[in-house]
Parts: sequence; structure tokens; C-alpha cells
Amino acid sequence: MLRQKPNGGSSKQKTVLLALLTFFCTSAVMGTSSKDDQIVIPLQWVRPSEEVLGDFYGWPGLDFEDENWVGKEPIEVGLRGLPPTDRILFYGIFDLSSESVLLSSSPERGLERLWTPPRRELPDSQVSWINALDADGREVFYFDSDNDEDFVDEKPIYPSNSKFGDTVHGIRAESEVCFEYTDGEEVKEKTVPVAVFKFENFPENRSPDNPYFRGHVFDMRVGSVELSGKEVRLAVVSRLDAATYHDNLGRILWDLNKDGLFENKMQSRETYRTDSPFNIFGRSLKVEMISPAGDKIVLVPTDVEVPPKTAITKGEPAPEFAVVDVHGDTLRLADFRGRHVLLNFWHTRCGPCIEDTPELVEIYRTKQTHGLEIIGISEDKSREAVLRYVEENGIEWPQVIEVENETKPTEIYHISGIPSYVWVGPDGVVIDPELIGALDDLHDAF
Repeated sequence: MLRQKPNGGSSKQKTVLLALLTFFCTSAVMGTSSKDDQIVIPLQWVRPSEEVLGDFYGWPGLDFEDENWVGKEPIEVGLRGLPPTDRILFYGIFDLSSESVLLSSSPERGLERLWTPPRRELPDSQVSWINALDADGREVFYFDSDNDEDFVDEKPIYPSNSKFGDTVHGIRAESEVCFEYTDGEEVKEKTVPVAVFKFENFPENRSPDNPYFRGHVFDMRVGSVELSGKEVRLAVVSRLDAATYHDNLGRILWDLNKDGLFENKMQSRETYRTDSPFNIFGRSLKVEMISPAGDKIVLVPTDVEVPPKTAITKGEPAPEFAVVDVHGDTLRLADFRGRHVLLNFWHTRCGPCIEDTPELVEIYRTKQTHGLEIIGISEDKSREAVLRYVEENGIEWPQVIEVENETKPTEIYHISGIPSYVWVGPDGVVIDPELIGALDDLHDAF
């Protein structure tokens, strides 16, 4: 699932992972090759900042309601030592195992995405938390930090303001929590920092009785390896906002230009999915294994040569695609040659997408006759939700529901967050690969 970006990402035009982490100030263990051309790379834990996690997943990444991880009744069975019931506002959980998240949300889909289906009962990877009021009526959080389903020994955590830039969007509470995960058939434990965010006005139609809970898991892995005679640093992050790793469920970032930064946009030549082969310094490689704890990644050569990644770059041709829109008509990017095209990647429940809608409607109304077209590409799973939103907001440009198509424009254009905008010129060349927070530029161009 793509994650929404705060305020359209307007204050984050350059999204990079700063390499001033402790790892980069010390000598790391270099990845080594062994028989069968395996490249084994040790990885070290680092704590990414909230800004970095926001660049990966949106701000913040986890949506507790989407995962059914928050409610007014206990979600885990058998919780003990709870605060007085009249002071508890909401119960929630963190599920911190990537494997468990996949299988619990969609068992059939989960098994398709897991290369090695589990042959045993899943461990206790769910950690409960509580949003409550103290005796003075102040908001407080409790985390079952040792994951024993007993809050009697847990201390209250008073939240701080949650800011993006200078704007306060809600409150946040952080704790280190312990959970179980599996490594092969062995059950192990891991401790990781997590944060819960509570918003009452983000997105719209929220209230104190229906707030918006999101979360972050502070876990990232970094390492170093020599390829084609060149030392290169890399970072690995889970694609599920989880604290465990899986070969098929992550991203791998490479500091290819040795600028001390990891570019974490999928449009970049430095960012790759761990379930797809890639070409680094002329070597075609794929991920054979990432340990669940994230302390090791193994790369192997591919059977077939992989071409270097084509980035979505200003001045380069925009990749072509053909999809079916909500009315059943085939829509090809090439059909719009001679017109400016704005590819709008969005979702009906994305707060920044909602904020951008009136401006997009106005731009389309005034500029469509002057050579502008917009193609909406929705990450919604509900056709009804898209059609209702389009009608209610007076949207007239064509809409594509990506899950209804085998062709995935978000993959073709390496989209990792929403809203995202790609501006393509009349000649089919990319004018701006990431028009986030700068829609006025599009308006003023005509």
C-alpha cells in the first residue's frame, strides 16, 4: 500500500536519508563473497528520523484503522492490569512482524507474497497500547512494553505535540517495546522503538470520538559491500513499516554516487525493491535472503542480465502504459501526445490528496482548453469510493483504479507515496518527475 505524504510533501522537495548516522562514522564490516557467488553483507541497526520515515511511508506511516489495529474495546484477549475503565479512550496494537502483518490482513494474499509459507503457529508479535486520561483529565498512553499482556507494571507516557514543520497536527507518544518473531522455526525476541500519533482533524470528518491514529516503527539496517572493485554503502528498510524483514518485502538503497546520502525515491537509480533483480555497477543481482532480524542480507547473481534502472528524470521520455479506466475505456499515455499530461497518483482517504483536490479542479477547469490533461491513478480498492469522490468534488478528468489493471503505473513510475504528480510534456518527455507542492508551477506554465 502506498502511504500518504504530509501536505503534499511541499517542504520535502529533496527526499534523502542523511548519512550522519553512527554507522557512517565508523568502520563497518564489509560484505564478502563465498561459494556459489553469494555476497553476504552484515547489517547494523540504526534509528531513522521521523522525517526520513515520512519520506519512505508518508507521515507517519502506519494507519491503525486501515489495519483494524485500534478500537474502543481490547483487541488482544486477556489484557490485565488496565487503568480504570472509565478513563480508557482507545485500545490499539502494533503488529511488528512483517510475516504476521501479511497473514493477518489477508491470508491468501499473504501466502502469495511470502516465499516460504510458515509451517507453525505465528509468535506473539502484537504489542498492545492504550490511550487514556489520567486522574487530572490529561491524555496519557500506556504501552505493554514487555508484551506480557499486563499493564500493571507499565508507566504512563505523557504525549508531546506532533509537528510537521511549524504546524501541530496532534500528539505523539513513544516507547521501546518487545515482541516475538520467527527465524526459520525458532521463535526469537526483539526490542524496537515505536511511536503512536493521534490526530483529531487529519484528515477531515474526524472528532474526539473518531480520531485518527497512525504510527512509526524506528528500524532500518545499513551495511557496506565491494562490487566491481568499488565499495558501496547500502540501507535496507521493510516495506510494511514492520520491525522484521523479508526477502520479498523490502527496499534496498545504494549510495551509488558516494555523496553520503541515500536517495529514497523509487524514481531514483539508488532505490530498488528487494523482490526484483537490479543492476549495480554493471552486476546483475537479486536478493536471495534477508534475515528476519535484519542483521544480514545475501545477494546472488541473476540468471539473466538486468539492464541498469531507468530513472524517471526531467528531460527523458516518459514510460508508456495502457490501462482501462473506470468506464471500461482503454487509456494510453501515447493517446495524449500533443498535450501536457499530469499523472495524478492519489487515494480517496489521503489527507493531502483531499487538500489538493480543489486546486486540481480549478487548474483543470481553466487550463484543459489550453492543452492540459490530467490522468487520475487511484490506489483505492473500492470503485464505489472513487466514483463517489469524483462526483462529489466535480472531477472531470479520466480515472484509473490501479488494482483493476494488470499494468501498474505506480510501479512503472516508481511511485512510493501519495499524492504524487508527474508532469509530461506534449512531446512525451518528462517536464517534472515530482511536482509535489508546486501545482502553481503547472498553472503558471499556460
